[in-house]
Amino acid sequence: MRFNKKALIITIASVGAVIIGSVLIANAYFTDYTVTDNTITPAENILEISEEYEPPVEQEEGENIYKKRISIENNGNSPCYIRVYMDFSDSDVRSRSYLSNDPEMNPDSFFSAERSSEGTTYISMLELVAPNWVFVPDDSSSKMAGYYYYKNPVPAGEATKPLMTYVKTVNADQDGIKQYDIMVYAESIQLSDSQGRVFDDYTDAWENTL
Repeated sequence: MRFNKKALIITIASVGAVIIGSVLIANAYFTDYTVTDNTITPAENILEISEEYEPPVEQEEGENIYKKRISIENNGNSPCYIRVYMDFSDSDVRSRSYLSNDPEMNPDSFFSAERSSEGTTYISMLELVAPNWVFVPDDSSSKMAGYYYYKNPVPAGEATKPLMTYVKTVNADQDGIKQYDIMVYAESIQLSDSQGRVFDDYTDAWENTL
């Protein structure tokens, strides 16, 4: 398996982090690990990525659809805002891959996995099929760029709605079939800053913490 585990500890106050890697090849298998840091305040943020993953036996020409249901669990002792970085290890594969949050896998529910603001259809489709999430494109000038943000605070002991449920990758021919990873990394922050000011919303929270 090509995915190398590298511990990554976020040092921002009140941040928790988790990483997942999964390789999509015949007889693929899934590994994960979690790294969390102690928070400065008595509250504690502990995240866990919950995944239901059914990899394809092997990729073929044409459409390859498989289940990859991802949500983030708040296993800490206080509510928090959560954001997720999710990307494909191969940009060519990403350009012909699509995500869906629809349990029924409706063909119209798939949106492009591309990451730029040119994909306005992609962004609006995400908000349509996963209304609890919003994506800030890589080419945005915002400090929040490149992440999926869960709009509402997640109470302790609860989880986000799924970010995605299915992945579709289209291979035009045999040459397009590649081994690749989907990497998922999550962070969280508490609902107030170190001075006790309660953030107005997720945007206020992240912009004033990053």
